[in-house]
Amino acid sequence: MTNHPPPITDSPWLWFALFSAVGLAALLLTGGKFGNRQAQVERKGQAQQAVVEGLEVEEDSTGRKSAPGAPDYSRPGHIQIRLVPLALTIGTVCAASLAMLLRERLKLRG
Repeated sequence: MTNHPPPITDSPWLWFALFSAVGLAALLLTGGKFGNRQAQVERKGQAQQAVVEGLEVEEDSTGRKSAPGAPDYSRPGHIQIRLVPLALTIGTVCAASLAMLLRERLKLRG
C-alpha cells in the first residue's frame, strides 16, 4: 500500500494564500477608485471639523471669499489614510501562507 500525501486543497495554507492573493489583486486593480473615495470622505470630515471649530470666512475687496487657517483639504493622490499599509499586510499574509504551504508540502514528501 502506497502512502499518498493528502490533496493540496486540504491545506488551510492554500486557502489563506488564495484568498489573500485575490484580495491583493482586487485592491491593486481598484486602488484608484478607493483613493478617490477616500479623498472625498476625508474632505467631508475635514469640512465638518472646520465647522465645529468655528472657522470664519472672510471676504476681500474683490468679493472673493476665503477662510484663513482652513485645513489643506485632501484630494485624490494626496490623502491622509493610504492604502499602502493594507496592501503590505495582505501581501505579507499571502507570502507567509505560500511559504507555509511549500514547507508543508516538502515535509510531506520527505
